[in-house]
Amino acid sequence: MNLNIAICDDDTNDIAIMKKNILQYTIESDNNIVVSSYFSASDLLSDYKNHLYQIVLLDIEMPDINGMELARQLRDMDDDLLIIFTTSYPEYMHESFEVQPFQFITKPVDYTAIYKLFNNIIKKLYRNSKSIVIIDTDGEKNFVPLSDLLYISSMKENKLHLRYQLTDRALISKGTLSEAEKRLSSHGFVSPSRGFLVNLHQIRSITSTRLLLNNGFELPISRRRSKELQNIYSQHIINIL
Repeated sequence: MNLNIAICDDDTNDIAIMKKNILQYTIESDNNIVVSSYFSASDLLSDYKNHLYQIVLLDIEMPDINGMELARQLRDMDDDLLIIFTTSYPEYMHESFEVQPFQFITKPVDYTAIYKLFNNIIKKLYRNSKSIVIIDTDGEKNFVPLSDLLYISSMKENKLHLRYQLTDRALISKGTLSEAEKRLSSHGFVSPSRGFLVNLHQIRSITSTRLLLNNGFELPISRRRSKELQNIYSQHIINIL
């Protein structure tokens, strides 16, 4: 499994120990774990939007912004982020409930703690993997919840690339629509017309010629697919009621 994580701690020695133990786990478990280090909360916050971290390990006692406040701001940006606190102060545990941490680890963080932590993380991510699609953009793997994916369209200027339209941005990735349909048809994605694949969960309303998505986007429905798509959507609504 590919994991992109950040460690934020003002103690360089603590970061070095954690990175060493994570590297050992990476080698022994045959997972690909990329670790980024930050020595202050403000550095992580300013850089966070440039990365798609799945996991952050946060020290609590830091001089500029403490780990608890950092976790609050990160949680506001990402509901799915796994937050792990690394601390010598267990009394913070009760205060942390509002940011829904995945786990607390007591310092010093030894290999046994890292081993147990990442085994638990990987089990959780595998359980959730059915609701996540991995989109590769020029070698960078983007872990996207299916609920955030509105539709996929083939690109007229390059038939071997797809545009993944998310709720907040678009991603371009190599691939064909037929490949995407094979991968996502069991997750409620259907083709309304040539060149498009739409998420049934994101449809607000449907007519014989067009469908309206929750964010206001409209997509065309081909005459050939119109009746079948309306039946599929009607059954989808019945199933979720």
